[in-house]
Amino acid sequence: MEEGNYKADAALNLALQIPEEELDENSQLRYGYDETTKLWHVIVKYIGDIQKIETIFADTQVVELLNQYAIITTREEYLQAIAALPEIEFMEKPKHIYFNLNAGRSASCINAVQGTAGVDSSVSPGQRLALTGKGVLIGIIDSGIDYMHPAFRNEDGSTRIAYLWDQSADREQSAGRIPAGYGFGAQYTMQDINRSLEIGEEGGGDSQHVPVTDRGSGHGTAVAGIAAGNGRGSVGNQYRGVATESELIVVKLGRNSEDFAGTTEVMEGLNYVLQKAIELQRPVALNLSFGNNNGAHDGQSLFENYIADLNGVWKNVIVVASGNEGNARHHARVMLERQNESLSFAVGPRESSLTLQIWKNYVDEFSIRLESPSGDEISVVRELGTAATYMIENSQVLVYYGVPSPYTVSQEIYIEWQPEEGRSFIDEGIWTVSFQPEKIVDGKIDLWLPTVEAVGLSTGFLTSDPETTLTIPSTARNVITVGAYQSDNDSVASFSGRGNTTDRRRMPTLVAPGVDVTTAFPGGGYSPRTGTSMAAPFVTGSAALMMEWGIVQGNDPYLYGEKIKAYLMKGARPLPGESVPSTRQGWGALCLQDSFP
Repeated sequence: MEEGNYKADAALNLALQIPEEELDENSQLRYGYDETTKLWHVIVKYIGDIQKIETIFADTQVVELLNQYAIITTREEYLQAIAALPEIEFMEKPKHIYFNLNAGRSASCINAVQGTAGVDSSVSPGQRLALTGKGVLIGIIDSGIDYMHPAFRNEDGSTRIAYLWDQSADREQSAGRIPAGYGFGAQYTMQDINRSLEIGEEGGGDSQHVPVTDRGSGHGTAVAGIAAGNGRGSVGNQYRGVATESELIVVKLGRNSEDFAGTTEVMEGLNYVLQKAIELQRPVALNLSFGNNNGAHDGQSLFENYIADLNGVWKNVIVVASGNEGNARHHARVMLERQNESLSFAVGPRESSLTLQIWKNYVDEFSIRLESPSGDEISVVRELGTAATYMIENSQVLVYYGVPSPYTVSQEIYIEWQPEEGRSFIDEGIWTVSFQPEKIVDGKIDLWLPTVEAVGLSTGFLTSDPETTLTIPSTARNVITVGAYQSDNDSVASFSGRGNTTDRRRMPTLVAPGVDVTTAFPGGGYSPRTGTSMAAPFVTGSAALMMEWGIVQGNDPYLYGEKIKAYLMKGARPLPGESVPSTRQGWGALCLQDSFP
């Protein structure tokens, strides 16, 4: 693609314009490109008949999602022609997502709701309930699950997992098990999992029958343990989660046995869980405990808009972790007026690549200069839709000036560092980016480096801004965004991603316990975990209990989506030290028993 395509985002345009040998060496830009099949995966928003693309272009597959979104897999040479079709409204490159890792029930007022029911009419509804999440589904879209763990099994040893889709299954494992409409991965039913548990040695599971594990990070098992684990295997079930009788629909992210967990797989996972919930005619609470910094943080990427548009599709609520970027030094803000402004950032040792995203109001005009640690300087040429390559010190710098999309007035300037040929790492030290004003109306410039899960701890801005450090997709509309706090001292965790969004929406929604939370661990045991990843499932499980009370028990058949958010906000307990709503704790800490209407 020699020229920029205004129907595609900046990252995709840049990836398609640089030489293939440079793309092969850049893990960020090549993300979404399958080197084995030589095919690209892209996100599109469309209108009309999109399936005709498969008949027009060879080696092309279309996975239709809800609300006229789709994932297209095709050859690079077809992307320009596909984007030009009138059915295609916009196209977006997949982005890598990172799991947000780094005595919650009582602090979150959940124990009283789970306890035996009282009948004293003087107490609130939440104080006289005995809720377990029965009849409500919980969707875990994550790194997988240890389905053999006792926390996810009933007293008779049978599984509580209704469906398990392993997106990472290889071709041999996928034979005959690919879920309809997706074209990859292996789907296992409750019957498959129970069969595995029955024939496995002493109920330990048959890895040949259901070869799904969570042996890497154990992240998905930990998240599921908080949202829905029943505590079996711990003394007195003390490490139980929230919705202890909810059935699970689990999606193990990935593609074709490779490290390919990105925004496309998340969208397909959400679509899969919602379709299964509709088939089963049960309400569902979905948990997303991951994120990235790739975007304007205004909720307007295709990825975020897709998630927002799922509000009102069946009876669902989506809960998203706010990320661990609060103290990571990866966001900075410059207010440019009449004077030049400079901003410095450190690049730590052994960084094989680095991305700097600069987001500005399209009406503003300014020039940019980059200075390397040794003092070398370059002036960045402003040319819309064309990738530019610069050599500075021992690093190659790629720059792409984007244009506003149909969804945002913001303009992205995408800058990517990669080592020069023959070197493994970019130049470490202090880099400086300078802005020279030309025509300034708004003046606000936001800059983001990758998240802590993507770069070393020594990489960050020297003068950073801890606000607007929510990771994407926690910035999406119509979701419940959850930060983390330490329940033993009622303090918001320093790492917890903060609001608001760049378009001034109040975020996060609330905070939940996220420091040293003991939860299920692969292998049948329990261990402590920290991060907003662990805070989000407290809210996901709580939403399931609310839907059980409202929808399953008939007290409020419309208790889902934004209505659950409103009740949780009203019931939240403000933490000491600041008024609410705030950018650190939102409307306060989760208090489920006070959140019932």
